[in-house]
Amino acid sequence: MQHRPYLILDCYFDERGSAPSIRHLMRGAPSVTVRAVWDPLPSSVESYAGIVVTGSKACLSDPEPWMTPLLEFLRRVAELRTPLLGICFGHQAIAAALGPPGAVRLAPLGELGWEEIRVTCENPLLEGLDREFRCFVSHFDEVIPGIEGLEVLASSPRCPVQAYQVHGKPIWGLQFHPEMDPEESETLVQRNLGRHATIEEDLRTVMARRLDGRYLGERIMENFMRLCRTEDAPHRPPAP
Repeated sequence: MQHRPYLILDCYFDERGSAPSIRHLMRGAPSVTVRAVWDPLPSSVESYAGIVVTGSKACLSDPEPWMTPLLEFLRRVAELRTPLLGICFGHQAIAAALGPPGAVRLAPLGELGWEEIRVTCENPLLEGLDREFRCFVSHFDEVIPGIEGLEVLASSPRCPVQAYQVHGKPIWGLQFHPEMDPEESETLVQRNLGRHATIEEDLRTVMARRLDGRYLGERIMENFMRLCRTEDAPHRPPAP
């Protein structure tokens, strides 16, 4: 039986944060939350069964001081092979930590709304998902395509890297938001649509595609936690 908790590195700035949305997907699995913007990061990576890095209103293309220790922490996680999942900002932070300079850029075509995403490569993290699905997206930055060591798993018409796995490691990134509830996603559309100069659709058109994509998040998190248990199996004591 797995006793170690999961670590949620919550990169939101508001009081509620993103951790409640992640815990909802974990269905009661034990977890510890660290607010990465303000709190010191854990000194021991080995204490956790797996780590989830959330989204954020911050952008890596406009770096802030708290991001430097976060990227250093993610490099340490990768060295120790602790399973790691990044969502939106977290997806970009992993690529920035492990990839070459310039791995994350201001996207030529940002995304906001419920977009069609296509799975381009089979992977156990996305097991059980349709080859094509619609999910909420909201980002100004993106991971550049063609980074050596990142296997792209999914893409969308406006974003070439919607999901990836770091080659040979239990590390994944998702640009889309399968954890976000309808209230939060609709609020983001209403607040930010005018900031996306490359999106020509009006609010009514964007909102007409809305849906609750948390069923995707539940399946992805189930897959991630199963992969965490698989990664942890060699370290467990033998059964009596």
